[in-house]
Amino acid sequence: MIPFNVIYATLKGQASEHQYQDFVKVVDAEECLIAIVADGLGSAKSSARGSQLICDIISEWANNINWDIHDFTELLNTSVMEWYRRLELKGIDTRQCSTTCSLVAVNKNNNHIYLCNIGDSPIFYRIDNEKACAICSEKEFLNETHCIGPIIIPQFNIVELSFKKTMAFIVATDGVGDELVLETIDSLFDYFIHKYSMINKKKRNSVLKDELKDAMGDKNGDDKSLIFGWTCQM
Repeated sequence: MIPFNVIYATLKGQASEHQYQDFVKVVDAEECLIAIVADGLGSAKSSARGSQLICDIISEWANNINWDIHDFTELLNTSVMEWYRRLELKGIDTRQCSTTCSLVAVNKNNNHIYLCNIGDSPIFYRIDNEKACAICSEKEFLNETHCIGPIIIPQFNIVELSFKKTMAFIVATDGVGDELVLETIDSLFDYFIHKYSMINKKKRNSVLKDELKDAMGDKNGDDKSLIFGWTCQM
């Protein structure tokens, strides 16, 4: 199994009355690595609850996944149905908890990766030192975001790939993603790998948070969340 390094940071939007709506979760289990970001919709008053709930549900099974018997796509879309079920059991309007969700999952047994999203939180990735690529849903007409929460239950868009030796990724909410340009992502990957490989693992997340605040703290009014992962051989 090829080990990964993973760092993450999240910042609340600048407006004093702004409700913090992003949620980030990383699960680094024996057979599985999953990096999840969820971005609650600003128009939904309980979206912070929705973003945390989808991250929690996915991470529950991620800790115990058995790739020999479990179907990843089924697990992921069952997680969305479970999100609806738990809220409806409590009599909560799911539309008021609306959230996007994007994640990167790695099957450590065979170096398969799954790039998954509902909504507009982008994923950037680089496999075996090829040029970086991106997965990102286009902004909808009238800014209507594809999300978890509406009456019609959505399914994840899932892209399955594999790598031989090296892989790097960024998964971010749109508060960060909207400021990133694909043509510069290779340089950003190289910069992150070089810098954070030399920083003590216990300090990496706090350093990244400070760097995110300095670089993007005054950009747009959104919450900003980012997870960066890379194989240790890089």
